[in-house]
Amino acid sequence: MKLHGLNFPDDRLYAPEYNLWLHEEPGGAVTLGLTAYGCALYGQIFAFTPKRDGWHIDCDRSFGVVEFAKAASSARSPLAGHILASNDAVVRRPGLINQDCYGEGWMVRLKPDDWAAARGQFLQGQAALEAFARRMHLDNFDPEDDGVQALRP
Repeated sequence: MKLHGLNFPDDRLYAPEYNLWLHEEPGGAVTLGLTAYGCALYGQIFAFTPKRDGWHIDCDRSFGVVEFAKAASSARSPLAGHILASNDAVVRRPGLINQDCYGEGWMVRLKPDDWAAARGQFLQGQAALEAFARRMHLDNFDPEDDGVQALRP
């Protein structure tokens, strides 16, 4: 799926208000990462500092800090759970998030407190694209702006 040249893979769930994707893993873990739209908004990412593995985070609380040009932002989780693993490769080479946000650039894996209850709040397919289109409109996102660091083929 594409929107304004940005990729949104069909096999992911999305939390548009967090600019995150979620992927269900075998054994009940959920992997989180920044969407292509999040990368376009942040621009080049210079650092990712996650919370420690084993740390419990509540919904809407930080699982780490993302540093980008002249600013930093808390990466907030759309669900509560324990951090099973953070991506050491991204900690060492944060540009992986920009290069491959849906693959090698994943950020953390969580063991959700109640995935069955939380899963239904996330969007997929056309519903996710429509939600991102609304966010882009509200953000006055201009994909033609030379300052946008969008991931494009």
